[in-house]
Amino acid sequence: MIQKGFIAVFEEELDRTLVSECVVSWLERFEKVEQVIPKMEGTLEVKAVEEIMWEQHLQFRVLNGEQFAWVYVSLDKRGMETTGFQDAEISFCLEVLLELPSLAEVIDEKNQRRLEELEKAGVI
Repeated sequence: MIQKGFIAVFEEELDRTLVSECVVSWLERFEKVEQVIPKMEGTLEVKAVEEIMWEQHLQFRVLNGEQFAWVYVSLDKRGMETTGFQDAEISFCLEVLLELPSLAEVIDEKNQRRLEELEKAGVI
């Protein structure tokens, strides 16, 4: 399978409130949300935003049937990255970004020119 990735740019910096809203969106739209346990191996299922283990850099796995996407979040940045596998239709790692609150732009990981612009601007 071919790996695929996207970067979401939000209108504001990702903070606990906005990340919580994103997790609520995933919980409503998909079967399961897991978080990588900070400083350990493995994941724990997140069933409510109160269960999020907060740290500067967060990693989630969103699952829907056999599909899954990894989501990488750094607080105080406006960018969120996803990776997964390319599907025949819409890639699941793109689908998890759609409908998120305060979403301004989604960029394909292959768009190096735009990603470099965002890095220089400190967005990602």
